[in-house]
Amino acid sequence: MTISETIAYLQQFSKSGKPVKDLSRMQSLLEELGNPQEQLRFVHIAGTNGKGSVVAYGSAAAIAAGIQTGQFTSPFVRHYQDRIQVNGIDISDDRLCALCEQVTACHVSKACSQFEVTLAIALLYFVEQKCELVFLETGLGGLLDATNVIKDPLVSVITSISFDHMAILGNTLPEIATQKAGIIKEHCPVVVSPDNPALVRSIMQETAAEKHTAVTIPEMQACTILQRSLTETKFSYQNQIYTLHMPGKHQIANALTAIETLHILQQSGFPIPETAIQAALPTVQLPARVQILQKDPLVLMDGGHNASGVAALTEVLKDYGSHPMIAILGMVKGKDYQTAVKELSDVLDVVFCVDDFSPQAVPAIELAACFPPTISTTCLPHKAAFQAALEQAKQNHGCVVISGSLYLSSAFLEQDSIQL
Repeated sequence: MTISETIAYLQQFSKSGKPVKDLSRMQSLLEELGNPQEQLRFVHIAGTNGKGSVVAYGSAAAIAAGIQTGQFTSPFVRHYQDRIQVNGIDISDDRLCALCEQVTACHVSKACSQFEVTLAIALLYFVEQKCELVFLETGLGGLLDATNVIKDPLVSVITSISFDHMAILGNTLPEIATQKAGIIKEHCPVVVSPDNPALVRSIMQETAAEKHTAVTIPEMQACTILQRSLTETKFSYQNQIYTLHMPGKHQIANALTAIETLHILQQSGFPIPETAIQAALPTVQLPARVQILQKDPLVLMDGGHNASGVAALTEVLKDYGSHPMIAILGMVKGKDYQTAVKELSDVLDVVFCVDDFSPQAVPAIELAACFPPTISTTCLPHKAAFQAALEQAKQNHGCVVISGSLYLSSAFLEQDSIQL
């Protein structure tokens, strides 16, 4: 198979596959492949927001400590291969193609999802690369997520939980949290992000008690912010000083979650010294997570696509405080774009609404109609919107924000649409 044939094969499968009531479909596929997951050790991560950041912080520290480290994330942003990494390096085209051929030799059910087939490839790759530790991010939910086939993770991590994928996970926060808590296993320690509401914390603690395991919830009150800007955040925690280059208070919560996870790994025998953690955190910069593309004029890209993610972006923009704030906004159907618009309306002055980045995009004219008349809105293709927004920012010393969907971010990054 060539890389184009491999991607075409993977895209035959739908994003979510046919609905599941158990994990038997994924278990059957992995059994045919020799159960590669049983040869690996995992940190298993579920949540609504922050999963990718916690994976990045944790794996960066493990890599800095010399541990052969696998990372599985979703969705991809730059290209399909960035979902599967070892020591921070994407799987090569050659290995993706070869391992996909190995999977296709099995009886892969047409009911499988693209995520399930990609996960099978990733697990084979991690075994092949002799990974000592794998940071494994769920795709959706937890209890019935394909990644939940793993047994006895070293740590189960629950990041920030809010409303998203309600059609599948439930319409209330307890329903969603219960699905996420499904990754908690017997006697396997749990770390819960500190920015979760008390209700979510309670559900995680109750589930952990049922599974006879301990819960660690870092406290933001134990953290002192020493410096905070768009380019650098310094904070102290447990008599140590850490530096981040991803902005926003939510990233401090993600970093604390990763730090406590790494401390548990230390107790499990992984040689990850504090110096490795302190050296690794400032190196982390994920694409489309309040990513600074340029500084003059300032251009930010963020893939936040649910209420909590948009709220985190809004907080960062309020801290920045410069106007005019010019947005290129595109969202996909099934997301609560009305709430996102309401949140962003507090900080935006001009909005270019776009819908040509995905077949599932909310029509630009429909998105524009949600904004109050005090905000200038225009509907354009995303490339033209960027050039218009950049020109306005240059003329008026403003800031450009690309937001609303990781698919929109991917459209810019994949197609080199941005000419800075």
